[in-house]
Amino acid sequence: MTQERRRELQPALEAYQRVRREEGWQGERGLPDVPADHPHAAIWRRRARHFARARSLARKRLGRGPWRVLDVGAGCGWASARLLADGHRVAAVDVNLDEQDGLLAARALIDDPSQLPRAEADMEALPLEPASMDLVLAAGVLHHAARPARTLLEMRRVTRRGGLVAVLDSPVYRRAVDGETMVAERAEEHARRYGFAAVPFGQGYLRWSELPALFEGAGWRLAVHGWPGRAREITRDLVEIARWGRRTARFPILIGRRDG
Repeated sequence: MTQERRRELQPALEAYQRVRREEGWQGERGLPDVPADHPHAAIWRRRARHFARARSLARKRLGRGPWRVLDVGAGCGWASARLLADGHRVAAVDVNLDEQDGLLAARALIDDPSQLPRAEADMEALPLEPASMDLVLAAGVLHHAARPARTLLEMRRVTRRGGLVAVLDSPVYRRAVDGETMVAERAEEHARRYGFAAVPFGQGYLRWSELPALFEGAGWRLAVHGWPGRAREITRDLVEIARWGRRTARFPILIGRRDG
């Protein structure tokens, strides 16, 4: 990553690291499986479900493997550790090198960290040869991309024909106003708790109606898994508006296939 890009990201990265430390996020063996009394148990349970389903969907399309996998925005490397345990060949990239919550924390999760090549890298400039990966995993990161379309193009560049991108744990809203409200509420909470407003990496959410054009424009054939049916969605909307005054995010699993 260039020094110029590192300087651009530094304010947002420092704010992100401070919030994560305050909230107690860190790399731990066994993630995403955590005990019931874990401070982030609900989030990790959701991420465990989504990761298991994404892995199953990838297996149906790629076979048992081993796969060549790139974990983009890998954080502490919990997903990389699980994929390595499955016998796949994995590399991880992130801009966060924190020793507790970033790429350097992977040594707390993996017996032999040398099994996981890691690099400081921007999502828009991946340090890999074209068509070198079977699967690109983007868990909880695409909504942080400054330019999601450019990011998906770069992910396609490093994926072989017939390979996949799996996007999970990015908040998706049908209505932009609900996403903007969520981002504003989070900024207010951070200002109240930490004395500064959040410095976002990207928009902070994805919009449902834009997903097909976003993926297909970048050369991916998109399949969406886990979005509720219309009747269920309307019912949930009514409950959420009555309870919180706005609709909350959905977290579908987005599988893109590179056919060309």
